[in-house]
Amino acid sequence: MKKLYFIISVIIIIPFIFVSCNNSSTESTGTEENELHQEAESNDTSAGHSHDSTEYSLMTIRKEPFSFSIKTGGRIMVDSKDIVIITAKTSGIVSMVNDYLFPGVKIGKGDIMFTISGSQLAEGNTELTLRQVKADLDEASANYERAKKLIADKIITEENFLSVKNNYDKLLNEYENLSSTSGSNGNVVSSPGAGYIKELFVVEGQKVEPGQELASIVSEHNLVLRADISPDKLSIIPSVESANFTVGYSKRLYKISEMNGRKISHGKSTGESSFYVPVYFRMDFMPELIDGTFAEVYLIGKEAVNAITVPDDALLEEYGKLFVYVADDDGEFLKRYVETGNGDGEKTMIISGLEEGEKIVSSGAYHIKISQTSTAVPSHNHNH
Repeated sequence: MKKLYFIISVIIIIPFIFVSCNNSSTESTGTEENELHQEAESNDTSAGHSHDSTEYSLMTIRKEPFSFSIKTGGRIMVDSKDIVIITAKTSGIVSMVNDYLFPGVKIGKGDIMFTISGSQLAEGNTELTLRQVKADLDEASANYERAKKLIADKIITEENFLSVKNNYDKLLNEYENLSSTSGSNGNVVSSPGAGYIKELFVVEGQKVEPGQELASIVSEHNLVLRADISPDKLSIIPSVESANFTVGYSKRLYKISEMNGRKISHGKSTGESSFYVPVYFRMDFMPELIDGTFAEVYLIGKEAVNAITVPDDALLEEYGKLFVYVADDDGEFLKRYVETGNGDGEKTMIISGLEEGEKIVSSGAYHIKISQTSTAVPSHNHNH
């Protein structure tokens, strides 16, 4: 009997157990679905914040002094008026006085550099000429002394005396001229000034003629910077006032304005071997600047007193035109096309399209463009 009651109880309870389990399973599944939905919503919100966190900066347009800059190439040169060409005064064989005569060697004023001897030549023998002139001068001197006595006693006429005197004076001048540049070893060639040797045009033992170039000497007074400008910028050249430059072997930025320099001239056309128009600047000599060195030049224009400028990062290009984003009072960003002038590598002058007091996006403009394309509005930082 007890077994019968037990079986009946089990049969009654089992359906309640299955119903309870099913309800529990259903509640658990609903909870998980809600959690997944909330997580998805959280991820969507996070993605939106990430997009909105794009940073940009605003600036208010203010008029200010501005000088444009043009980057170009150039070259360091010696000022032509500081180059002295030493030439031979007589014909003969060249002999170098010292073994250290090479380009770049310092030379003092009056230092003997060469001798030119004609002793080995049938013609143009300077030493022989000097001896002959000396012998003629000695004879003329004796005749002159005798003539002075004879004219005093009125033995010779005034005309004869003057003829003797003129011959003596002529030979004396000729001898002094030869002896001042010649010695026992031939014609002596010395440096007319202090500086350094730029070029040597002869070698030991070379035969030269009067007037032939022997060497060039550079006095350390001035240097010249030649900047080469593309012909399409020819109209800008008259407004260029100064320049800065760098050379490959130095980290220093050289400034013409700090080297007692100035613009001296500019070309009106390109040269025969160049497609560029040259602009020349004179500056003080600096030993570390090597003649012939190529330079990276930044030409600086005349300063504009009240110029409107924008950072280069603010400018975007579209269909060949430049524009900026202007912020209105409602926080919207309006595309504004502008006409630009020259820049200095960091900022660009605005000729038309902007007014003083307007606010523009000074950096991060590209992100604004992307944001407007995706219809998202970025957050921002205000820099005034």
